[in-house]
Order: sequence, then structure tokens, then C-alpha cells
Amino acid sequence: MKIADLKLFIKVVELGSFTAAATALDLPRANVSRRINELEKSVGTKLFHRTTRSLSLTNSGSSYFEEISKALEMFDRAQRSVVDSNALISGKVKLGVLPETYDLLQPILFDFHDKYPDIELDIRSINNGFNELFQQGLDIAMHGGQLFDSDIIARKVIRYERVLVASPQYVSQFGSPDSLQSLLDHQCICYRWPSGDVDNKWQFEEQTISVKAKLIANSIGFVKGATILGRGISFLPMMMVSQEIANGTLLQLLPEINTCNEYGWLLYPQPTTLNMASRLLLEHLTNELPKLS
Repeated sequence: MKIADLKLFIKVVELGSFTAAATALDLPRANVSRRINELEKSVGTKLFHRTTRSLSLTNSGSSYFEEISKALEMFDRAQRSVVDSNALISGKVKLGVLPETYDLLQPILFDFHDKYPDIELDIRSINNGFNELFQQGLDIAMHGGQLFDSDIIARKVIRYERVLVASPQYVSQFGSPDSLQSLLDHQCICYRWPSGDVDNKWQFEEQTISVKAKLIANSIGFVKGATILGRGISFLPMMMVSQEIANGTLLQLLPEINTCNEYGWLLYPQPTTLNMASRLLLEHLTNELPKLS
């Protein structure tokens, strides 16, 4: 019986299928199925009920999962306690980030890479952390804004404010709003949340405005790009557009009106499914990302 097979068992339980576990671990599905079969033979009992459409734990499997989860947590703590050098820590971490945050995250990620040079970072571009965490087999994913009912764990790591922006071209052609109410007369570009809801209720300290979306996208990058190209007004995190505001590519509108705080999150599955490298990156991001606020 190998520790790797026990961790594979945990991953299958947490993700709910052999296929999802195979995707997360970059393994052939047949490899996962074979190793789980061998584990069942080793413990002398069936751990899963298998049908063509579902996978569930047997009573024995449920008890085994609870005890093995505790044992592996203790094992990982013991492993961390005897590591003498950061260079000895290795492994692979799949991290999902929004492309628009690369400039902000690169210094933080490079600092982590310098500290743990034997850890392989696999950075993936995502639009929707809640969906793509499992679709791409990610260990950790970034997410901004509202949360959704899910088994995924969300850790709050950053506070940010959004600002109204438009391009000089748009302002020259259509003018600049002189009040929140006048936003209703303008072309607005809105983001579509992972839930499918359109983010057309823009919240400010003094009131919430329901704008009319002329253009909708489920990619923040598309919203930002369309705004730069003069397609309308958008409501974006300041940290994503501060450089464009500074160089004049975008103009901040109604800067005197305060907006409400929003939050950025780190998403990840149950901690028992994370390897040591992923836990170290999670700790590093938790410490460093709040500084961006």
C-alpha cells in the first residue's frame, strides 16, 4: 500500500469521479481505476459503489475515508516538520488566474519560485474559477466578486474597489456622465458572473444603479478590452485599470463618488486533496495578496 495511492483515493472521493481525479493529477483514467482496484484488494473490501453514471462510497469506504484523511493530514504535518531545506520541497501546482492579473501576480509568484525552486508552477488562464477548478484539474484558482454555493473552499485574500471607466474616444463621441443616474443614458459593458447573472447592478455607497447592458461578456478581459476600444462604460476593479488610467488609455468617470468594497478569493478543493507544494503556495498567496489592497 502506497501513500500516493491513498492520496489518489482521497482525490477520487473529493472530486466525485475517477475521470475528475485523473484530470486533476494528469493521469490516464485507466491508471486511476487500476490503482483504486489494487487498493481495495489491499484493504480487503470494496470502497466504492460503481454504476455507469455515479460513484459513491460504501459504508466501509466512508469509514476508511474519514480515518485515512486524518492519517494523511498527520503524515503531511510530519513531513513538513522534518524538511531541512526549502530546496528539498518539490511537486507541481496548477494555479488558475485571470489574464488581466498577470502583471500583479507575477512578482508574487516569482518570489515563491525563487524560494522553492524545485516546485513546478503550472499557470492556467481562466475566466471562471468555480467551473474551471475541476474542469482543468486546478489546485488553486483566483476569483473576484460574489461567491456561489459550492463544495469549493473560498479564502478571502484581498479587498478592492471598482471604478467607472471609459476610453477618451467614447467620451469624445458620447460625453461623460455627470451623475450616477445619467449612466442610464450611456452604453454600458457588463460582466456575466459564473452563475449566469449579468452584473448590471452597479453598487455605490450612495445608491445602486441598474444599468442597461449594451455588451455582455463572461470574460473580464473582454470587458476591459472593449472599454479601451471605445465600446462603452464599464465598472472594473481599480487594480486592473490603474495603469491604463495613469497613461490615459482609460478615463476614470465620476471619481468623487465612493464605491463599495469587494473581495478577491482563493478557491481550492478540500485541503486533504492538496499536496505540500500547493499548501505552501496557498500560504504564500494568503500572506502576499492582501498587500495589493
